[in-house]
Amino acid sequence: MSGINPADPFPPIAFKMMSGGTTTVADSLGKWVMLIVYRGDHCPRCKTYISRLHELAGGYAERGVELLLATMDPQAIVQRTIDENKWTLPVAHSLSVAECQQLSVYLTDHEADYELDGPYAEPGLYLINPEGITQVIATSNSPSVRPDLEVVLDGIIGTQERNLPIRGLHVPS
Repeated sequence: MSGINPADPFPPIAFKMMSGGTTTVADSLGKWVMLIVYRGDHCPRCKTYISRLHELAGGYAERGVELLLATMDPQAIVQRTIDENKWTLPVAHSLSVAECQQLSVYLTDHEADYELDGPYAEPGLYLINPEGITQVIATSNSPSVRPDLEVVLDGIIGTQERNLPIRGLHVPS
């Protein structure tokens, strides 16, 4: 599996938007973008996490950060999730396995007797800088481990104000 690393150009994934059409990170060149990949409607932790992101959305907007949510769930299930949770942030649906591989998110198979078959993506957070370069990557193989959204916002502020470089470019051998 070939995936994304810090300092890589963000992959040219055409996210299928609930609002219609598609969008890519390249559509937002010149702006910061934070993508949150969430597990899906079946995950109460995702709903709590994204609700917290909605509460902090104004702070991200003040820093010029566009927010984007994405899931492997199909459009009808995402619409149900949006309606039930009153989400207003942009959401992409129907991520493919190949797109998840590009994002280097972990995949898990749905348990038996769930309404969907096949895999779902585990959590991922990506901060893409105005040049379209991946600044921060945080993925988890568990719904219980996710970056604190207030800490992420504080880190974005520090990165922007001090023009900090991309970190984690070297992996020990």
